[in-house]
Amino acid sequence: MRWLEEERPQWPLWLPVLFGGGSAVYFMLPAEPPGWAVPLGLLACLGLRLLRLPLWPVLVLLAGFGAAQVRAHAVGAPVIGWFSEATVEGRIIDVSDSRSGRTRLLLDDIVMHDWSGGPAPERLRVTLMEAEAGRIFLPGTRVMVLTGLMPPGAPVEPGGFDFRRKAWFERIGGIGLARGRVVSAGEAPPEGLMVRVARWRQQIGEGLRRALPGETGSFAAAILVGERDGIPEDTQASLRASNLSHLLAISGLHMGLLTGFVFAVLRIGLALVPRLSLVWQTRKVAAMGAILAGTAYLALSGAAVATQRSYVMVLVVFGALLLGRAPISLRGLALAAGIILVMRPESVVEIGFQMSFAATLALVATYDALRRLGRAPMAMGPVGVVCGTALTSLVAGLATGPFAAAAFNQVARYGLLANVLAMPVMGFWVMPLAVVAAVLAPFGLAGPVLTAMGAGIDVILAIAHWVAGLEGALRYVSEPAAGVMALIALGGLWLSLWRGRVRLLGAPVLLAGLGWWQVSVDRPELIISDSGRQAGITGPEGRAILSARRESFATTEWLRSDGEAPDPERAAARQGFAPLEGAGPLEPRHVSAARLGPWDIVVVTAPRPDPEAVAKLCAEHTVLVSAALRAPPDGPCLFYNRSRLARSGAVAFDLVGEELRPRAPGQARLWTRPAGRDGDRDIADE
Repeated sequence: MRWLEEERPQWPLWLPVLFGGGSAVYFMLPAEPPGWAVPLGLLACLGLRLLRLPLWPVLVLLAGFGAAQVRAHAVGAPVIGWFSEATVEGRIIDVSDSRSGRTRLLLDDIVMHDWSGGPAPERLRVTLMEAEAGRIFLPGTRVMVLTGLMPPGAPVEPGGFDFRRKAWFERIGGIGLARGRVVSAGEAPPEGLMVRVARWRQQIGEGLRRALPGETGSFAAAILVGERDGIPEDTQASLRASNLSHLLAISGLHMGLLTGFVFAVLRIGLALVPRLSLVWQTRKVAAMGAILAGTAYLALSGAAVATQRSYVMVLVVFGALLLGRAPISLRGLALAAGIILVMRPESVVEIGFQMSFAATLALVATYDALRRLGRAPMAMGPVGVVCGTALTSLVAGLATGPFAAAAFNQVARYGLLANVLAMPVMGFWVMPLAVVAAVLAPFGLAGPVLTAMGAGIDVILAIAHWVAGLEGALRYVSEPAAGVMALIALGGLWLSLWRGRVRLLGAPVLLAGLGWWQVSVDRPELIISDSGRQAGITGPEGRAILSARRESFATTEWLRSDGEAPDPERAAARQGFAPLEGAGPLEPRHVSAARLGPWDIVVVTAPRPDPEAVAKLCAEHTVLVSAALRAPPDGPCLFYNRSRLARSGAVAFDLVGEELRPRAPGQARLWTRPAGRDGDRDIADE
């Protein structure tokens, strides 16, 4: 193919795409592949060689697949198999807040007392009692606490976000809820550098919240040291509705603003000293200073995955300056993506990686195209800043919009407006003052600068609240069908990576993916939670749920995926489940039933149901759920109890004609939940 040969200079840009595609295939498989899968693929390459077909795309795909498989096995650590109680002793390595505001401790160097559940996990995340609120826990301290433990949570529905996979790659082998107060476990071991950095982070965060009370200080702590605790829920909702929530995640924006400011200040400062500018290569000195600033920011911000990605980009950009190459280019972006995917192949299925590189790729490709057309990306002066910010926000918003909508099931309609107003404040006010405050803090002179920075944060928050309050600011969208996002991603990559006219073929592919999303509905008619205490069916008004007071997280995720506002009260009031009369000794409040086509959906929530009474409900064309019943009843029904749901996780069904077809749960992976014992209990990770 002639066009492919003409595009030969662009071929290296597809290496990380193919590598990431191979890794994505590994994570999409319903069952763990055997170890001989990659060697078999290499043998197949010999056949391609005999046919004189290009081998390198297949080899890179296989490399990505193999890297993901090796990484998944390498990070393996013991995982708790079932609910149990034990006295846990460990070292605090991180302190955060749960969704309900309780303190959570991430522990390593675990010792399990009164424990017979096998090897101790490498790490545990424990949510403390409300009585521990306000107590300060320092990283590096050894503590002991009586805890109810369970494995990391399964997806709220088949195909949903898998918390177990995330925990597996973080080596978290269990989550728990404290049953008592935390006590000291004696002398802590000598502190390493990571523990000291964690303490500094905590102290800086506390200092910011003292200097800037309320949501202002919490916002400052989020953007500077990665502590997002303490931001009110209504403020977070406003940031999401205005598409400004990305400001809370320390990513390429923050790292770029900080290192760019440091680079500019050093470059200008050195240029003002003629003797130094004649002796030193000021650009390279400034680049080294920016790299050091980025390294310090990486450490003090907690080195989250998104920050690591940003740091790699900083190294690539300023490393190119040191080598005399173009600092921002598609090749540099491809190099950064390749480094990250080799180090962490699981990043390819993380929304942070997808959005970060989608935005950066779109911006680099757009400005590169404008440059080749002889058009300046932006003019100088205030008008140029506004136009440049608007263009950047528009391109980045269009690139990340589909990924954000697929992950969070919502679209901020006025996100462009909010970003055009807020981004200059963030880039020219907040982040520069943050750097100045960091320089002055050791001398005790940061107070006035922090106050000025807080005023800028208040402006950003005011913009978020105003935009979120506009009518129709937030729109909910349904979960895309399988393959939609792959089509959208392929179209965007094709448009961005090729240079000739052939790249225009990416536009119809991208539009086809967006159109498919609009016309396809791939939501199950019936979902049953893994606890057996919540269920939802589709009806003429939307999804109707069993109860608004149970499984709030699962319920809100179901509704979001349906493209609805997460309002459990409204979903529970819809026509669907109703108390079942005439169920013998079972009280109507403990038995609910709904009709789905020719099927009866019956859920028994009694804590100790009469087995004979439940058995009478087990009829033809009936899905019977009784979490507390140990033994399945005799009868033709489709029965689920806690033990079966513990093995399968949440279940979902599609109604095809008169047949109720279950969706594949995808339970045969390294990180899937081990089979629980009968009577397994749930802990709400509040």
